[in-house]
Amino acid sequence: MRTRKTLTFAQSMALIVASGSCTVALAQTEDADQELEVITIEQHYGDQDSETNDENEEYRLIEEDGEEDWIEPLPKRESETDELRRLYGLYLESLEDSAYLEADTLAKRIVELSIRMSGIDSHDSARAITNLAIAQHHNRDFESAQRNFIASIDIIERIDDRLSAALINPLRGLAATQVATGRPDQARQTFQRAVHISHVNDGPHNRGQIATLEAMSELYISMGDYDDAIDIQENVYGIQARNIDPTSIEMLPALEKQANWQHRLQMYQRERVSWRRVIHIIEKNYSKEDLRLIPPLTNLGKSYLFVTPAEFEFQPEASAGSGETYLRRANRIADVNPDSSWELLEETLLALGDYYILSGRPNRAAKIYRKAWNQLSEEEDLQRRYRRDNLENINVLQKIYLPKYYNSDRKDNEPRNPENYLSGSVSFTYSVMATGRITGIKHLETQPAQIVDIRDIVGRKLRHLIYRPRIDSGTLMGRRDVVYTHEFFYRLSDLPVELEEEEVAAEQATN
Repeated sequence: MRTRKTLTFAQSMALIVASGSCTVALAQTEDADQELEVITIEQHYGDQDSETNDENEEYRLIEEDGEEDWIEPLPKRESETDELRRLYGLYLESLEDSAYLEADTLAKRIVELSIRMSGIDSHDSARAITNLAIAQHHNRDFESAQRNFIASIDIIERIDDRLSAALINPLRGLAATQVATGRPDQARQTFQRAVHISHVNDGPHNRGQIATLEAMSELYISMGDYDDAIDIQENVYGIQARNIDPTSIEMLPALEKQANWQHRLQMYQRERVSWRRVIHIIEKNYSKEDLRLIPPLTNLGKSYLFVTPAEFEFQPEASAGSGETYLRRANRIADVNPDSSWELLEETLLALGDYYILSGRPNRAAKIYRKAWNQLSEEEDLQRRYRRDNLENINVLQKIYLPKYYNSDRKDNEPRNPENYLSGSVSFTYSVMATGRITGIKHLETQPAQIVDIRDIVGRKLRHLIYRPRIDSGTLMGRRDVVYTHEFFYRLSDLPVELEEEEVAAEQATN
């Protein structure tokens, strides 16, 4: 039987401050950026009975001339609740403005006030500690963030149980922090626990689990587990499309998300089927000239740049040039629709020019880029800035997806404790030609130098990198000495035995 240890307010604050006093930016991700959800602090103090309130109120004796009455002042609970709401509003504004250091400071004040009002063992205090951990995660203070996520989980387990729905958000935050610190093995287990708790509380088809499932899918992709990622995305689509008319506009979010994931997972034929369904639904419910058609038409056109040899047997008409029709239609809609804007027109022109670059037709691309250049005014600040960002500098058109974890498919023959991952990097330099292709790839450095495989893997992948060349007065230009750096995680046991022993000895000496 578990016994609960009651902490004093001073002890509680000492615990939180000790775990969060260090100096505190999907992945991005590229990946991800994957952002943590901020929990709204619930207000329920007014529902407490008078006996509970008596334990938290403060009273003082006021003496007045000629009277001996006891006069009770107004309670402090209401003013503290207002202060908590004010701080929480400022905290949310700081997160929205990416002022994470300020958000960290505000979160610590919220933790202090929540513990004073409700005690350490309360949902309000657990939420406040989770919000502090979110700010610390954004500040890349992952060690403090992990401790506070665990502290919030411990509180919820004490006051509820190990299957409480309140555990889901701090578990997601803990998993994201474990990914950031190079522990995908722990993150996988944490994500799976969050999904299990969601199923227990809300059923296997609840929509609240989608964010967790997508974060799991990102983790599997980073580890090279593409089959698991595909299974998760099919599950997400099934949840989103459940009990929805397949021809209604309510299906659009599910179909668009499915098409984007199919592209990332190189399922190009299925991606085209999804985009055609999106286009059909928009044409049926709106019109054939609606601006909502531009994104799916553009993505459908770009999908024809990725045609595998197997598809030629079943679709002999499919080729890299098959998507031009869809991109030109998108540009025409942006040009004739009265609700369109100059920015939307420029985006469709750039998409068409990029398509020509990616399909190996730089001469056609030059004409489209020149047209886009001439339509942008030098007198308008927004248009001048748009031209600088999109035409005067090189931009990546075809990305490459590199392994985040070195040797992630390795299977150990004997059971062993999971190892801490270490950070490594590999750097290359190359030149971008006027056609958007790269040339002159040279290896600069790999840390640690003994991991030769990662250098070869990245070097081969770089050959598939394609840029939009920079434009100077309508002329396509290249760029020299572009540096590309890829960061990855590795394990000590991935190194040669001699080097691993030296690093272990050096780590022990420092400790």
